Amino acid sequence: MSNTFAAIDFETAKGHHICSVGIVTFKDGVIVDEFHALIQPPNNDYNWHNIQVHGITEDDTRFAPNFKSVYPEIKKRISGITTVAHNESFDRTVLLKP
Repeated sequence: MSNTFAAIDFETAKGHHICSVGIVTFKDGVIVDEFHALIQPPNNDYNWHNIQVHGITEDDTRFAPNFKSVYPEIKKRISGITTVAHNESFDRTVLLKP
């Protein structure tokens, strides 16, 4: 029996507005897939404190797709497997929002 799971992490621009997602999938302790996407938050608006935390700025996401556009790829990578997250309650809120 294989032990497969995905680890997901979001970075935020302001409040619950996402500016980045990363997903790493493991199978039997080995990385088998990695995904990262920049996401343009609504109005490409950032809180300066969030920029200090992750370093992603308005310039980085100016031409990035919005969350709704990236969500199908996220869903495809986490559907049907155990998914873990550092801040699970926040990440769950984001994933249930689209």
